[in-house]
Amino acid sequence: MKSISLYFILIALLFNFNCGDAGSAKKDTPKNNFAEIKFVSERIDVGVIDGKSNANQDFKFSNAGNIPLVITEAKGNCHCVQAKWPEKVEPGDSSIISVSFDPAGINGLFQRTVMVHSNATRPAVELTLTGEIKRDQKK
Repeated sequence: MKSISLYFILIALLFNFNCGDAGSAKKDTPKNNFAEIKFVSERIDVGVIDGKSNANQDFKFSNAGNIPLVITEAKGNCHCVQAKWPEKVEPGDSSIISVSFDPAGINGLFQRTVMVHSNATRPAVELTLTGEIKRDQKK
């Protein structure tokens, strides 16, 4: 009976060693190629503005992946929001998406968005610009 128990223990140990070897082999396999967009902040509050000029903000980001990040579009949610972006960002590099908001005809609190489309692991990222417009009251 002792020899049968010992036999099963030895087999169990052998299987554990084999599983451990298979696991370490997986760690040595090459990683998939990917682009990853990481923003410093996806939401910027511009505070209180007078509404006489555009609110301009830069959304800073980096490519944390291992292939070039290609941004195909950065589109505002209305005609009053425009964005400029780099076409390509190399792995490890940083850049900005410049957003301009024209406050003409708008009073009070506002929230505008820009949808960024790319080849990143997150193919669509929404950037948000918020603030408040306080115009001088004419007497």
